[in-house]
Amino acid sequence: MSDNESVAPGLSRRTVTKAAAWAVPAIVFAAPVPAFAASSDVAVSITGSCAGSGPTGSFTFTSGPIPVGQEIVITLSHSGAGSFGSSVNFVASGMNPYTITGTGAAVSGVITVSFTLPTNGTGRVTATVSSGSGALVSGKLTGFVEKRRDGNSSNYNQCSAG
Repeated sequence: MSDNESVAPGLSRRTVTKAAAWAVPAIVFAAPVPAFAASSDVAVSITGSCAGSGPTGSFTFTSGPIPVGQEIVITLSHSGAGSFGSSVNFVASGMNPYTITGTGAAVSGVITVSFTLPTNGTGRVTATVSSGSGALVSGKLTGFVEKRRDGNSSNYNQCSAG
């Protein structure tokens, strides 16, 4: 039989073959989405602590595993007298706010703050943990360190933290 021979009156073999090919159900392939691609809840904790009678205090930060590529942000804010500086001992980008980009592992470390206060001045630094790109955070999301410099001395002898 040639391509032009009819299978039924008015239908060629080629027409029937084309119709049959289109009638086969299409198979749709969907790429699997990894579990970490969706936002996930990351347990975090940040707690302030006093560091003796000097001008420093610190924040201890811990988190559960942070999914790859998702971000957590730690922002330090100051109120009261004077000013402060800070540094971290874990991997973070930026300088206040500090951004932690997830690698799939948990993160823990210390943020050290150093106060510069006038005589009889009190300053307070508050650390706040928030969601960056993708990650949702829960747990203890704020901490504080408050220092006071008394009299004419350079002694920062009053501190509260939490």
